[in-house]
Amino acid sequence: MNQRFRIARIYESRDMSVGNRRTDGEYALVENIENGSVFNFFDHNELKVISIDEKEMVFTFKDVTYRLNREWQVLGTPSYHIPNQYISESERFVFYFSVDDSDDINWDSECQEIIDLYDKMKTNRDEGNIWKNIPLAQRFLHILKDLSPERDDEINPALRAWFIEIILKCDFISVLETPRLYQSYCEYYRLCLHYKCESDYNDELRRDMDKYYFRTVDGYIEKLSWIVRGKMGDYGLNCWNSLGGTLKVDPIQASEEWEDVIYDVEKEVDEQLKDELRGMGFCHIYWSTKRAALAKRGVEWKRPNAMNPRVIFD
Repeated sequence: MNQRFRIARIYESRDMSVGNRRTDGEYALVENIENGSVFNFFDHNELKVISIDEKEMVFTFKDVTYRLNREWQVLGTPSYHIPNQYISESERFVFYFSVDDSDDINWDSECQEIIDLYDKMKTNRDEGNIWKNIPLAQRFLHILKDLSPERDDEINPALRAWFIEIILKCDFISVLETPRLYQSYCEYYRLCLHYKCESDYNDELRRDMDKYYFRTVDGYIEKLSWIVRGKMGDYGLNCWNSLGGTLKVDPIQASEEWEDVIYDVEKEVDEQLKDELRGMGFCHIYWSTKRAALAKRGVEWKRPNAMNPRVIFD
């Protein structure tokens, strides 16, 4: 599989006085990356590779260090706004790996796997076990991003965006448990909208897709790009708290350490509590067991009742 590093620059401007919205995008493709590589793109923006292996790449960009999983992650930087009374502008960079040429991939089998993964994720959601969707959602995005053809009779960018819209809208994954995975879905959704053309839409897509859903996704992109960038800072913490609704959520859940272990933790907790009755008071047993499982892995987590001492949980 010939996987290459891709960079997208997305520029958007809005003129509210006349209701105009303009979007431009340009893309760069980088090959032969090694540890220590330094390269420039788009008006001499410099990116330095700290390390790279088959699983991930660590790099610095605009004085921030990022870790990018090569299989499933689509990583975006914060937007830079230049507001004025009527006009606002934003620019962001999106980084991801994908296969350059998928001619040797059997898309028929991958297409069936997409359907199977969707069905499994829906079942897990309906049963209240969305933690089981973490590896499934990673695989789902990997197939769309790496293994599906750019355009053929069965799939195109508009259809990809529709898949992503369903998964996000139907809560197949949790933004508070896996913010990087959630961000990847949001960023890939927006990339698909940039790639799409009018001929990609059939009657079903025109009927079922929410043409305004990009506004919701843009809100997540803005917040998550600050949350996952490393040291969160005051603005990133405000973004994180806004995702939790009325309840505060421990910021440790926004860390890479949390996201690296949360699936294994939930799996361990599920096994330990399989014989427990899921009645009143179960949440406290679940949180204590989860906290202990996280502590074994070096992650100190504050439970919801500790983060919200004035709230009664049963």
